[in-house]
Amino acid sequence: MDADMDYNGNTNGWDRWNSNASHSSYYNQPTHSPHKGRGFEYASLICGLISLTVACTGVLSLPLGALGILFAILTYRSGKKMKPTSKAGIWLSCAGILSAIAMIVFTFVTLPARMRNENFRNQMNVLYQQTFGMDFEEFMEQYYGITFEE
Repeated sequence: MDADMDYNGNTNGWDRWNSNASHSSYYNQPTHSPHKGRGFEYASLICGLISLTVACTGVLSLPLGALGILFAILTYRSGKKMKPTSKAGIWLSCAGILSAIAMIVFTFVTLPARMRNENFRNQMNVLYQQTFGMDFEEFMEQYYGITFEE
């Protein structure tokens, strides 16, 4: 079929593959569904939820929260308001990051005092014996070079 012919073979100067919008059969139709392109919003919300959920692990929450904030920022368009889904993603991601930081700080602040407690050290020794096959002190000395004084 020639580029100048229509479906019936008539030559009218209209190219159906390279037509402008006035000749298009989809003129004035929506170009995309209303929910298309909202992947970053939902990704931000999901990363924020998971970040807040795993905040007790400390380490996993930090990158997930950062990704949630990044995805929410990527949805922002200049001159338009941010959608509620993206705002919720930012809030949840920030809460997850702050919870993880609080958990890490709490752990490092209280660990020296806990290591002086004999019951805590015995529990750690049992846990590390079951997990790694060596006591906590042996593990720390072998892998990190840290020794605990009595």
